[in-house]
Amino acid sequence: MGYHRKSPRFGVNFGSTFAGDALAGQGTITNLSVGGCSVDSKISLPTQSVVGLKIQLPDSQWPLEIEQAVVRWVRGNTFGLEFQALSNPNTTRLQQLLQDLDQGPLVVMHRAAY
Repeated sequence: MGYHRKSPRFGVNFGSTFAGDALAGQGTITNLSVGGCSVDSKISLPTQSVVGLKIQLPDSQWPLEIEQAVVRWVRGNTFGLEFQALSNPNTTRLQQLLQDLDQGPLVVMHRAAY
């Protein structure tokens, strides 16, 4: 039986920073969904690590903050995060971004011009 995602993922290239109890670092978000993301980073995090994540969005000088995310898998320099806790404003920002991505990259770039 195949694995089916709960929500669509979108390929992106957003800078990020993350920090947990033992490790902190920077990475690039390579795909994003309402429930999680994958991060390319030189810092390796073990599975089940809990981190806070800040994602630099193209439409804002303020990062999207994920208060709590859990590392679900690690493959080489990439790890997958499942989002556990977001504030209501950050949830709204994430949903708006994903709607824009669903409409195409021009929508995101147009929004970034403001």
